[in-house]
Amino acid sequence: MNKSLYKFIITIERYIESQVIPDKNIIWFRCSAYLLLLIKMLFIWPELSMFYRHAVQINLGSLMPHRLLFLPIFHEYYNIYWLIASAIVIWALLCRNNILLSIAVFIISNNYILLADKASNGGDALHNFLIFMLIFVQENNVKFSLRQIINNAAIIIIKVHFCLLYIVNAYGKVIHLFWRDGSYFKNLWHLMYYANPNLIPHWFFNPILNVVTAWAVILFEFIFPVLIWFKPYKKTLIFTGLVFHLGISLFLSLPDFGLAMAIVYILFFDFKYRYISNSTYE
Repeated sequence: MNKSLYKFIITIERYIESQVIPDKNIIWFRCSAYLLLLIKMLFIWPELSMFYRHAVQINLGSLMPHRLLFLPIFHEYYNIYWLIASAIVIWALLCRNNILLSIAVFIISNNYILLADKASNGGDALHNFLIFMLIFVQENNVKFSLRQIINNAAIIIIKVHFCLLYIVNAYGKVIHLFWRDGSYFKNLWHLMYYANPNLIPHWFFNPILNVVTAWAVILFEFIFPVLIWFKPYKKTLIFTGLVFHLGISLFLSLPDFGLAMAIVYILFFDFKYRYISNSTYE
């Protein structure tokens, strides 16, 4: 093996092993992700028959877990399936982490994605990714154990994925003139089906403010992935990011996207940590 590659692998391995991730981060992250899924499931339940009729035409039932809802047996009893699925999510929300329960919730999340179909957005895709990664995330890890290494690796992957998402979005914005000149927000606030007219103040339509807002978003999405890894900047970036995504939830018709993004911030917050000691290493 090339020496440089070997050193790189060793460096990554040591970095993963050295990560200190408090149980509070994991517990709050998991509960928030599952709670958001439950809220979305309950939200579409009154219109479940409409969603199901549309989705069943596209997704034929099979033994694949993410298509179980569309098996012929559920064509008349999808409400019962949804009731059981909701109960499982509540169970996962209230109980300690269990890998089988985490897998079950991920299957349910996939069923939600298939049901929502064209009504879903990037927030649903991110949320589904977080629920998948929760299969590998557990609290109460013993120092230097395999479970701790897997847990740390999974959380690092989530963080890196999140930062790359910001970078890609920022790059996509800066290369388009309608973002650089502020016309994106100028047009956005006039889209009544997309923006929330009841909450948008009149001064949001100011051309100068549109340019400032556009560049503030671009700069934040470029800066966050770099500075969030340095402790002196964490609190400011987390506060700014939460306000940013809360604004998306309030002013745009994307509350699930804003909340899904905000959930990841829990992993960046510094809770106090207490290791579970392993006598082998004491």
